[in-house]
Amino acid sequence: MEKMNPPKTLKVPDSRFESQGRVRFRRWSKKKWAVLATFHKVILIGTLCFSYNLVAQETEGVRIDTNRVGIHLELEEVEAVADSPFQLENTSLKPLVIVTRQDIAAAPAGSIDDILEYLPQVDIRNRGKFGTQADLSIQGGSFDQSLVLLNGLNVSDPQTGHFHLNLPVELSAIHHAELVAGSASRRFGTHAFSGAVNLVTLPYDSSGFNSGFTYGQHNYYRAYLNTNVSGKYVSTMTSIGTSGSDGYRENTDFRSTNIFFHSSASPGNLHADLMMGLNTRAFGANAFYTPRFARQYEETTTGLTGIKVSLKKRHSEFTMNGYFRVNKDYFVLDRNDPSFYRNDHMTRVAGTGLEGRFSTRAGITHSALQFRRESILSTSLGEPVEPVASMAGGDEITYTHGHARNHLHWNINQTLEKGWFSLDGGILLHMNSDLEFKPYVLPGLDIRFILPHSITIFTSVNRSMRLPTFTDLYYQGPTNVGNPALLPERATTYELGAAWQGAVFRAAVNGFYRQGRELIDWVWMEDEKWHTMNLTEVDALGGDLRVDYSPGTMAGDPLALEKLSFSYTFTRLTRVSDEVISRYLLDNLRHKVVMATRFTLVRNLSLSVILNFQDRNGSFLKYDPATGNSTQQPYDPFLLVDTKITYSFGRFHLFLEANNLMGVEYYDLGNVVQPGRWSMVGIEIR
Repeated sequence: MEKMNPPKTLKVPDSRFESQGRVRFRRWSKKKWAVLATFHKVILIGTLCFSYNLVAQETEGVRIDTNRVGIHLELEEVEAVADSPFQLENTSLKPLVIVTRQDIAAAPAGSIDDILEYLPQVDIRNRGKFGTQADLSIQGGSFDQSLVLLNGLNVSDPQTGHFHLNLPVELSAIHHAELVAGSASRRFGTHAFSGAVNLVTLPYDSSGFNSGFTYGQHNYYRAYLNTNVSGKYVSTMTSIGTSGSDGYRENTDFRSTNIFFHSSASPGNLHADLMMGLNTRAFGANAFYTPRFARQYEETTTGLTGIKVSLKKRHSEFTMNGYFRVNKDYFVLDRNDPSFYRNDHMTRVAGTGLEGRFSTRAGITHSALQFRRESILSTSLGEPVEPVASMAGGDEITYTHGHARNHLHWNINQTLEKGWFSLDGGILLHMNSDLEFKPYVLPGLDIRFILPHSITIFTSVNRSMRLPTFTDLYYQGPTNVGNPALLPERATTYELGAAWQGAVFRAAVNGFYRQGRELIDWVWMEDEKWHTMNLTEVDALGGDLRVDYSPGTMAGDPLALEKLSFSYTFTRLTRVSDEVISRYLLDNLRHKVVMATRFTLVRNLSLSVILNFQDRNGSFLKYDPATGNSTQQPYDPFLLVDTKITYSFGRFHLFLEANNLMGVEYYDLGNVVQPGRWSMVGIEIR
């Protein structure tokens, strides 16, 4: 049985063997990701054979030099990332930040949000560890302003951005992650107000499996199994995983299960993908939504089905997709007395789309038509409806409220490339039933210059808008008041950046300025409740600096540096609105520094260390349970140290991991104290 995951980069064991020696291919593979795929180009085998015949001809006067050293290298098959049908690299000129499978495997991370937290311009505000619940914000935006894609399909939740990362897939099944920072509404719709994250899974062309088990403090456990079955035309990946813990303080226990299926077929010019997944979570929610009730408890169940079919021709490509997502949310203020206060919600999202790409002398034309229907049935969110009975976990629920809305958008973009100059411009036409199908036109323009010495300069200007979530509109609770009269958010974002890429060294610097209008936030009012409202003007200014150094040292060398990366992100918000106590929008990260290093200690023993410094804007109302009073307190800066040491032999990898090694006490959000040092051990078979 072949290994399931992609082989590592080819390394020559002795530097004495240089290009003067002969490199002999021991075998060829018919796999689509064989060694030639690493060129990331379309290679015509016929041309290759013709070229081989030319050089293989007997030539008068040419003899074999028997004194030269012949190098016999067992060339492992390697995966060509560019072969993935879900890459966002060709959707616009905006630069991407990509996290590879190798980065994911080496990082001291146990969930998808752990990986995203290390990225520049990304703010992950955890309520619970290891994927229990986390808010994703990009480029100084709020968690509702970020789009989450799974294999290119929109899996964002219309009830609340708190559930955007309720994904039915294990971290170990993620092939790579892609980040588009900045307004991307023109390409991906209104949900991409401040950016988008795309998580990619990928069945392989070889059959096999990988699995792992982790155990740590607070009775934490995580187990997973990924299998891959490959046929002549169809490859299928199945992933199942479970995790849980007794919690690091009162009422922070959690249990989670993921089941995911992804089948891919490529008959001729067609490529089809079928995806299905299920995620269940149950967790103690101490102070998650209000610090006044320490016994809060929540359960969520998320199901997803999606299909994509692509037809590729020489100068065109057509893609059809359809997806359905359902999320059930059960919440109580007191898990010991559920009848005291309880909310039940069920959101259903159905979407379909058709897009095409055409290559002509005028450039590349991309156009897409997308329809998405979002609906909710609830015991509290929405307008009153005829009672609807449903069953969940053997418990009958009667939904008395609900709402539904339809999104329709059409976009067209034109890309023109002329040597060192590239231009991409277009519009998004958006219509929505909540706005009586009034058309909103969101234009944008991206420009890229490729200069000598591998220097690239990028600039853009894009408009964006976003509708409020169902929670923003309708939520009524002991400490929260929604607002059905909320207006859509609007913004214009300007970006400028430059990048340089060498053989082992890469650097990039980016800046942005966003003019936000009618932005939505929860604001503390005199009645001691959080109210949703539109803040008239909130402008954001920020940027990031990224440096990566990958020397490609020889495997097995002691203290050999494999990778060193550094990123610095800053964001500054200015508001014209009156001074308010903001719950989410104005509490963005002011400064964020991430430094990561990975190196080999001795043969088969590697160490990864990640330093994460964060300094947050704003303040929160710190609650004193003894008196019941709250006092305003600023967020204190903190430095986290995460480490992972791994010993590898064959397919087996033993590791020791520690998050927050220094045991720092810190807050990501309000009164939710984050855990101190959390150590664990585990084994992986890859």
